[in-house]
Amino acid sequence: GTHKILMEMQDSRAVESVLIPIEENPVSGLTRTTLCVSSQVGCARGCVFCATGKLGLLRNLTVDEIVSQVYLAHRIARERKMPEINNVVFMGMGEPLNNLEAVLRALCIIGHRNTFGYSHNMVTVSTVGTNPASIRKMGMLPCRLAWSVHAADDELRRQLVPTTKHSMAQLRDAFVDALQGSKTSLLVQVTLMDGINDSALHASQLCALLEPLRPRVKVNLLPYNDTGPARLLRCIAILEPRLFLCVFDPGDGNV
Repeated sequence: GTHKILMEMQDSRAVESVLIPIEENPVSGLTRTTLCVSSQVGCARGCVFCATGKLGLLRNLTVDEIVSQVYLAHRIARERKMPEINNVVFMGMGEPLNNLEAVLRALCIIGHRNTFGYSHNMVTVSTVGTNPASIRKMGMLPCRLAWSVHAADDELRRQLVPTTKHSMAQLRDAFVDALQGSKTSLLVQVTLMDGINDSALHASQLCALLEPLRPRVKVNLLPYNDTGPARLLRCIAILEPRLFLCVFDPGDGNV
């Protein structure tokens, strides 16, 4: 099962990383392990459904603190005989774009052949989308990109992510620019909340928002609480006919 790692640093602050064994092939039973790492202690983005957001931002992590999470996770995975870690996601505590320089240097280190040797396709950096200028800088990162959308409607998005200062169309267009010249696709994540952002209208709004990114976008639906199978399937039924690949993540939505 999932293994949570709490790493205490020299100033007695602590950050969490998570080892997640994932079933790769239901027939063969082969598995892989995804490592979720943090980029900050706390977070300033204030997403109303996120436990980390309630802490506020305490400080940025240093490059060595980010890389240390990867080193420690590898050691623990070996000790517990877990499948090989072949996927690293910056989806833990913090907003990577608010600590971009350290994240970039950490990516270069863990991708070096003399350290962990992670290729671009084995690492994903996720952002809530702080501002268009920062999003465009993501085009230089040696990794795949992910965008935590949660709502395509501007008013609802500001309710869920109160620090949102730009329209969703402006943030989307910045991702279009960031992906230019790259062969990678964009992972769009939506935390579905019962009766808040899981209706047919919300799914249609998401389709319209993502249209300029098609077909280089995959949508990951994460149920925050019990949205009910009917609502989940309704969202998928609207997205997939428009050629948006949907992935259902059965996690509990706790961040």
